[in-house]
Amino acid sequence: MFGRNVSDKRWVTTKLGDITEVISGATPKTSEESYWNGDIYWATPKDLSDLNGPYIDTTSRTLSVKGIQSCPTSLLPVHSVLLSSRAPIGYVAINKVPMATNQGFKSFVPDRACIDSRFLYEYLRQYRPRLEALGSGATFKEVSKRVVEKIEISLPPLQLQEQFGNVLDAVETMRIKLSEALVDLDTLFASLQQRAFRGEL
Repeated sequence: MFGRNVSDKRWVTTKLGDITEVISGATPKTSEESYWNGDIYWATPKDLSDLNGPYIDTTSRTLSVKGIQSCPTSLLPVHSVLLSSRAPIGYVAINKVPMATNQGFKSFVPDRACIDSRFLYEYLRQYRPRLEALGSGATFKEVSKRVVEKIEISLPPLQLQEQFGNVLDAVETMRIKLSEALVDLDTLFASLQQRAFRGEL
């Protein structure tokens, strides 16, 4: 689709622009009410900063069909990898529903014959300090589409990437369950404290 197939048994070093399609975002005219509050999710870096895990399935603002048609943003397919490219650089997420983004993103649509989106997600997370160093600009730093397309990545066989992604998902599921259990324990402890102070134990 975008580049050579790297799903054999060798590790291959390639560029992100060869195995993904890099998509920039945009913002419709904010004063035009008909462009907003539709059914199309529209991500900003703030939406990613509020995430507690790798996946995003909702956004604080939405666009209408008119809104997305009014500006050079694109509807990203499920399992794209969103990367905030300015203010700040380096937030990463995988979309579980189709969504567009504002201009603060360079998002990746992976060639699934070459790269697993969960592997790319973790790679970009680990690459964040280098991404920040690649940013340029006088007012605030930004990583350009041209720069991210040239980033090199060493890929294991696709099967290993998928196994890694499955482990990532399993760990995330356990983390969520543990977080929920801790909330339940905190609630129980607070209840026991109140009963003890009232002499009800």
